[in-house]
Amino acid sequence: MNSMHSKIPLFKLTVEEKGVIQDIKDFVVRISGLPHCLNGEIVDLGDGVNGLVMEFDEEAVRALVLGAVSSLRMGKSVRALNVPFTIGVGDACIGRMLNALGKPCDERGDLEFSDHVPVFRMSPPLTDRRPIDTFLPTGTKLVDMLMPLGCGQRQLLLGDRMTGKTSVALDAILHQADRDVVCVYCCVGKSVSGLEKTMSLLVESHALDYTVVVAAPDNAPVAEQYIVPFTASAIGDYFARRGRDVLVVFDDLTRHAWAYRQVSLLLDRPPGREAYPGDIFYLHTQLMEQAGCFAESYGGGTMTFLALAETQQGDLTGYIPSNLVSMCDGQVVFSSAIYAEGIRPAVDLQLSLSIVGGRTQPPLLKALIGTMRADYATFFEVSQLSRLSSLSDAASKTLKHGEAIRDVIRQGHHHRCGLAEAALLLFALKRGLLDNLPAESRQAFCDGIGDFAASGHASFLRRLETQAELTPEIEDGLALIIKDYFAQEKHDAAALA
Repeated sequence: MNSMHSKIPLFKLTVEEKGVIQDIKDFVVRISGLPHCLNGEIVDLGDGVNGLVMEFDEEAVRALVLGAVSSLRMGKSVRALNVPFTIGVGDACIGRMLNALGKPCDERGDLEFSDHVPVFRMSPPLTDRRPIDTFLPTGTKLVDMLMPLGCGQRQLLLGDRMTGKTSVALDAILHQADRDVVCVYCCVGKSVSGLEKTMSLLVESHALDYTVVVAAPDNAPVAEQYIVPFTASAIGDYFARRGRDVLVVFDDLTRHAWAYRQVSLLLDRPPGREAYPGDIFYLHTQLMEQAGCFAESYGGGTMTFLALAETQQGDLTGYIPSNLVSMCDGQVVFSSAIYAEGIRPAVDLQLSLSIVGGRTQPPLLKALIGTMRADYATFFEVSQLSRLSSLSDAASKTLKHGEAIRDVIRQGHHHRCGLAEAALLLFALKRGLLDNLPAESRQAFCDGIGDFAASGHASFLRRLETQAELTPEIEDGLALIIKDYFAQEKHDAAALA
């Protein structure tokens, strides 16, 4: 008897749930017959096309089509995979452009992934976080001086179209060239031509060597535009769990909200304010909570978010802008009026701030900045009054100092400023050396002092990059460089004469 049982082959039973497509509405399909599905689960729609379960009830499941809708038809069989939506990750992603599904789209061949991670996941708990205590330089003088960024911070770049938000965000990526930072640039609903320009800039600057580009431009399916920020966050989280510092740029979340609005309307969810669904705040909060400075139990890395959002005619009270302001650790507000005056970056200092970054700013910069922000605010008030009446000597002095501050923080696109150059500019400003200079000479000093110092005082500049405190010795060194600069300028002017 035992010998007879030993000859009976054993079979492994595989149980699959299958359903049928009942309805197709643009990129949303209605499926019946999948009673055990979960939100965020992947279903096989056939012909290599998958779907993402968005909601379900007793009668049907609604899923987003992640692929070509043209291959689908009503009555087609659907198979449940019983797995969450995951993407491949690994060091091979660095230097490549991926789509929202984590697949390469740069025509450079396939990738060999070392791991797979879920796209939609819970944010790290409070016990796996630590205080933000490390400065993250962006290369933009205005930000590093007056709105410093910390590793693990969530900073919002807010303003009208064409006011320079993307340029500042890209400068932050380019400035990480000499730092061990992995950058993730997430393109959401932007034009294809704009994405191509960004890729060209990253390639020419060799920034693609440490950057992952995750793109769903305006010609990508709306479903991918909805998913792509979560894909970028999942990739960043993979590196942060391995102890790396990560900078993620979302360009931009206003278009992400537009995509989610389309998804929600096709899912027959009731529209709310500005036709957005009621859970749009939760959606963006779920995304922004992924950033942070993590404890060793979570890998010890950091993930910093630079989120871009668009306003209409400078209105910060719009639904999406006000939502994002409330969930970030500060905002940099760009003004179209300041942009029209030719000031770059066109940042409104009175509306911009950084809540947690100030504690991470190097003491050297903090000591040199002093009352710079308050002085600049006073300058704006006095400049308004100067149009109405004559000014006292004190007011004229305030105007001159404010104009010097404005020239110091003025900066063209992709002209980055390091810590040492910022220290030189702030030292000259604090000593009042720029207040009485002609505008052309002052601008020439701001543009040229960095290169001048690098050519003759390279060792001192390297010391400045690591110097924590402003000591009398450092002050003497800064004064010597500035003195040599003006002596050289005077010599050159005499030679030309």
